[in-house]
Amino acid sequence: MSITIQDLLQQKIFPGVAVVAGSRGIRNEILWINIMEIPDTPKTVQPGELLLTTGYGLDNECLYKDFIPELAKRGVCGIAIQAGYYIDAIPPYILDQADELDFPVLLVPKKLTFSEFLHTMIRMIDHKPKRDWTDAILEQAHALLLSSLPDVLNKSATEEEQQSIQVLLLEPVNYTQAEAAVWQKCQMEIWSFIQANSSFFVGEKLSQNRCVFLISHPTLSSFLSMFYRLSIKFTLLSEDFGANYYLGAEELRRDASPLAAISHAVEALATLQLIKARRGVCFYGHIEFLKIFGQIHRKESSIVLDNQHLQILLNYDRVNRTNYVQTLRVYLSNNCNMTQTARQLFLHRHTLINRLEKIEEISDLRLDDYYSRLHMSISLLLHDYFVY
Repeated sequence: MSITIQDLLQQKIFPGVAVVAGSRGIRNEILWINIMEIPDTPKTVQPGELLLTTGYGLDNECLYKDFIPELAKRGVCGIAIQAGYYIDAIPPYILDQADELDFPVLLVPKKLTFSEFLHTMIRMIDHKPKRDWTDAILEQAHALLLSSLPDVLNKSATEEEQQSIQVLLLEPVNYTQAEAAVWQKCQMEIWSFIQANSSFFVGEKLSQNRCVFLISHPTLSSFLSMFYRLSIKFTLLSEDFGANYYLGAEELRRDASPLAAISHAVEALATLQLIKARRGVCFYGHIEFLKIFGQIHRKESSIVLDNQHLQILLNYDRVNRTNYVQTLRVYLSNNCNMTQTARQLFLHRHTLINRLEKIEEISDLRLDDYYSRLHMSISLLLHDYFVY
């Protein structure tokens, strides 16, 4: 079923929540919930989303005078502001703009936790299923594999060791909700990233704005390392441009049918949809892990918000335009290997050490504690797959 802002109010789903401006827009459908404690940019909020925020900084009219108009322009369904922590009341300029634009503004009582709000809304929201990969599109992908496979096998035969060959399927998640030029730019960035980080690369654009890639790497391990970095790339594209992608992958074994590899890659894509990821990558061998991960998110969707170390770093990066969260992602993904992390980030080892010390200083995170690192790794994955 679909749910509107009007449903929340009439059914009293959240006692104490009230519309305080933009009441003519309360029939707007809620497609998802986006949380932004510091509302620094509307670019990360997608059409149809209800933005939930503490309103930090909204009392600065000079800084936020265009915030509500930009949200309305992007097709955001409304904003829910919790007063009592950072602002005592919703500023009058917000209310005036919302009334003028028919943009619903909800006042959330202080006693209602974000965790409770999320748990309830996630159970109520029913996403429409995405279009399946049709036989015609799969035939296009299969044709590319059949025509290009001899080339990658010949290249692999000339190497000292046989290369690991992979099939990748790429599809946009919210294609109709962004400008065509934005999607073209993001798709080309993904295309260039995969090509630059593969020993062999062939790609083809398919119907419905999808792509298929046939690539190879010296080992499966080197592919999986690139695959995780591609996942981070998806997060950054989402944050910068509002464009979300799914990518499914499978290793193409020499004794297996290309059709089987394509089928497995499609199943990996379906897993991302099943767990309701906002964006992300899925390797066929990781499907069971991602299903468990999706269950963790549904049962305890406040993990990211409750991780104060991560929230402090995210807020510090937003305010100071630094990239400490990205440094931490790469460091943890490389099993805290200084040399590999410094090489991947193009940093001198001493610069990396200084950054990690700064991360510990800012967030009070103990990087020498295994459980702290594990907690942060899980929180970062949840953030990258489900937040924004």
